[in-house]
Amino acid sequence: MNKVLLLTNDAIGEKGELGHKLVMSFLSTLLTTQTPFEEIYLLNRAVLLATTNAEGIEVLKRLEEKGVKIYACQTCLGYFNVLEKLKVGNVGNMQGTIHALLNAQNVVSL
Repeated sequence: MNKVLLLTNDAIGEKGELGHKLVMSFLSTLLTTQTPFEEIYLLNRAVLLATTNAEGIEVLKRLEEKGVKIYACQTCLGYFNVLEKLKVGNVGNMQGTIHALLNAQNVVSL
């Protein structure tokens, strides 16, 4: 079953300490499950989880080791000037993201 996770922020809910703790808890908890997502797409501020956030990089690397494919939006990486700082996953584009979302059996968006 093809399941895709679309992350659009480096926090869940309001930006700030609690929102960041929630997104990190969500991603860390995925490590203790059967990893229901085959792919994770990082858009907008979510790309910072794979570039400048040490905790996010560690968790995403561990998910990648479990076979999860991770894609960070090239436009977003450029906007935040962190394209060269990508530490985990691959650079993705909107065409690939749209294709994945339209063809996935299930999409979860946070």
